[in-house]
Amino acid sequence: MAKIDEDMSLEHIPLVIYNELINELNKNSNWQVLAVCVGEQLGYQWNSWLQSLEQNMNMTKTPADNLLFELNIKMCTVGILCTLLRDCELGSVLSVLHHPEPSIIIKHPSDGMECDSLDISFGQHLCLSCKANGIPPPSYQWYRNNMELQEQQSHELDIIINSCDQAGEYNCKISQVTKDGKTVNSILLTKSVFVNISRMPVVIQQQPPTFLEIKEGEDFTIKCIAHGHPKPCYQWFRDNTKLEEETSNVLYIKQFNSKYEGKYYCYISNGVNEVITQRSHIMMDLPREKAVAKIALIVANDDYENHKCLETPKNDAAKIGNLLKEIGFKVICLVNLSLEQMRNAMKVFSQVLTEGVYGLFYYAGHGFKMQENYMLAVDAPASYLRKDAICESELLAILLQNDPALLVAILDMCQTVPPKECNPDIHNEIPKVEEYKSRKNLRNLVQAYSTSSHRPSYERTNSKYGLYAMHLSKYISKNIPITKVFEEVGKSIDKQLKGTERNQIPMFALTITKPFRLTDAIYKRDPSSMLNNFNNLIAFSNKSFEISFKRTGIVAKGTISLFMEPYLNVINISVCNLEDLEVNFFNFVPIKRNNLFQATGFKQECWIHNPQICQGPLVVSISKNKTPIDATLLHIENYIPLILKSINN
Repeated sequence: MAKIDEDMSLEHIPLVIYNELINELNKNSNWQVLAVCVGEQLGYQWNSWLQSLEQNMNMTKTPADNLLFELNIKMCTVGILCTLLRDCELGSVLSVLHHPEPSIIIKHPSDGMECDSLDISFGQHLCLSCKANGIPPPSYQWYRNNMELQEQQSHELDIIINSCDQAGEYNCKISQVTKDGKTVNSILLTKSVFVNISRMPVVIQQQPPTFLEIKEGEDFTIKCIAHGHPKPCYQWFRDNTKLEEETSNVLYIKQFNSKYEGKYYCYISNGVNEVITQRSHIMMDLPREKAVAKIALIVANDDYENHKCLETPKNDAAKIGNLLKEIGFKVICLVNLSLEQMRNAMKVFSQVLTEGVYGLFYYAGHGFKMQENYMLAVDAPASYLRKDAICESELLAILLQNDPALLVAILDMCQTVPPKECNPDIHNEIPKVEEYKSRKNLRNLVQAYSTSSHRPSYERTNSKYGLYAMHLSKYISKNIPITKVFEEVGKSIDKQLKGTERNQIPMFALTITKPFRLTDAIYKRDPSSMLNNFNNLIAFSNKSFEISFKRTGIVAKGTISLFMEPYLNVINISVCNLEDLEVNFFNFVPIKRNNLFQATGFKQECWIHNPQICQGPLVVSISKNKTPIDATLLHIENYIPLILKSINN
């Protein structure tokens, strides 16, 4: 019932009530809601209708004043206005004109449902709604299991299910409070909806760290987070041994020492499925070493003259070389070396492997086993002897003579014995023994092999990388002790090899006495003359120059660059500004095995493998319509990396 006569015209509403009515209509743009409702009933274009109400003909008039004025003209009474406000659900405005009415629930959350329970999955929205009428308008508060849900004060509930704890009984408390907020007229409780979360498999949301270093005596924790329904159960393991009573998602270890080192993982299950987290390698954080310099020699042999050519060594060596550069190594990367070139490269490399220097040697190519491991150069004869290859003891004899702080030698090759029907003489050959000595008793030496004695090393068909290099590249640049690098490589390969590939069993041997890492920092001090000389040997940047053809007076621009990074011994030469002419390149002095290659067509460039000083200059010839018109000599020895002069002497 209205507080005043329902037949009263709007202009006769008492001033106090009128002003309160205007204030409520102006709140939250309530006047617009009423105006749209009136406009629809009168057939108005409501956009222009609203704009006309907002036009301020009098600075003291608000849109609500204008609206009531228009309604008054149209003979609207208090009773009609109350009906309009009730239709618009503007209870707060209606309460100005109308006596309080107790709340009545007109819609429960379970209305329209077959039963009062609801099954829902993780990631889905839970949407519930209720509705009540009353004057003043009621307020809403949603509950789960009689616990108030924060920020859920609308008649609609919309939340995302992302936790098992969200299952339970949902209902809404509807309260009606007087306008002064002091008196509670009524409190109603809706019917409940019981939410069940569908069974969901365990999904790991957060893995434990892959590697973690802990100082001795410190406490540490590792954790994982998983979701699923029912709620997941956790069980921690170390090196496949169950850790009793460690059944939460957080593993806590007090006063760490070496006995706690190992691989930790968590087994998680919930009756729907079971999963295992990734292994977390926990290690003792030992004092860090520093290097005077870090140098690597990388050799890839794949284009053999008398043996099956290989597919992956070139890619393997480039990947390893680039990863070593990322962690601060100076890298000599060379491809397809003869026996003499391999020895020369090792000698150049050994000169800088002095005290305090970390050295790494990586070889990918053909190899064999005859008491020792032998690396096969690209010019090895079809029926080779041991003297036609470089054995591991010779390699170490060369590289250890100046006592580097650390030497890592990696042989990515087969270790099978040459068959007697192909190499009968090698089985009768008396091997030459290479003795390698060191004033430091060969400490801090790591020898790693892609496979073990008398076993093959595989390339997969259509694979860019060999098996060993593929897994070595995962760990060689990680900030972990060098011993752990090769442990992880072996385990990683063993997990993936199947069938005959399981004949490839990586191995390594070491005499490490310090916690070396390939990521160790380098001393910030003036480099020695030896290191400066070495840096000059491997330094290279693209160079441009002019090429003059005297007979025709033509001057072209030439550029020398590396043909394929990071290899230093394949040089690309290109000529510009001769678009209408054909350019050809020739060796001034022919060599036994051609090392100059040129693209077909009018591409004016060539590349040279192992350019040798003894070959003399390069002949650059120009033709027009296939008729030679001029030629000149290009002395490329002035532009190639200096190390090529050393290994090709």
